[in-house]
Amino acid sequence: MTSSAVHKMPKQLELKQLTLGVTLNAEQKLSNFCFDGAPALAQAVEHMLIQNHADSVYVFGAQGVGKSHFLQGCVLKAQDLGKDALYISGQELANIPAHQASECLTGLEFNHLICVDDIDCLIADSQWAQAWFHLYNQLMQLGRQLVVAAKTNPRTIDCPLDDLRSRLQLANVFQLNTLDEKATREVLKAKAKQKGLDLSDEQVAYIFSRSARSLPSLLGVLDLLDAASWHEKRRITIPFIKQVMAW
Repeated sequence: MTSSAVHKMPKQLELKQLTLGVTLNAEQKLSNFCFDGAPALAQAVEHMLIQNHADSVYVFGAQGVGKSHFLQGCVLKAQDLGKDALYISGQELANIPAHQASECLTGLEFNHLICVDDIDCLIADSQWAQAWFHLYNQLMQLGRQLVVAAKTNPRTIDCPLDDLRSRLQLANVFQLNTLDEKATREVLKAKAKQKGLDLSDEQVAYIFSRSARSLPSLLGVLDLLDAASWHEKRRITIPFIKQVMAW
């Protein structure tokens, strides 16, 4: 299930906002995010979201460690607290011509919180970097909050604008690490429970023995099993998993 982010912004900005990829996955909450790879991050973001002063968080890590889940969870939590919050996909935004960068970001400072996924996809371009530098300054001056995610730490991120890189280094920086197998299994079981599915240890072990081990791959298997179970009105068994996944 998905839900669209709601923003109280000037009418002239509404059309532009449609280009920013603001659709959220309502199941990707902070409450079901696994902070095992960065335990201090949970306290830091909780403290930030209940405050009303300027602050920023920078998370980095390899693909599949949960950066998008974390960012969308921050937006959903902020909205629960009555704040205007926006999730932006850097990969989607990168499809917009760089010469429109400043125009595209105009007005985003109206949000209490902005969460930017894959910011490294954007700021390698000088025009996007300049636009984000100006927006960053506006957000901090207005007491807003910013959470960004990238594959690398802010010291080594590909950015031609040193001033922006230095701003990003001022954030609370956290690395998200790949979960070990035990933690990944627990996440899979927890996600299944949210969907009303009760996976046994034996069934989880069977999935692990056949599926790719990355969390996105495993959650993809879970989505397929959930859909098939609902459609066929059958409970999850190993023969059913084998049938659905053609293993």
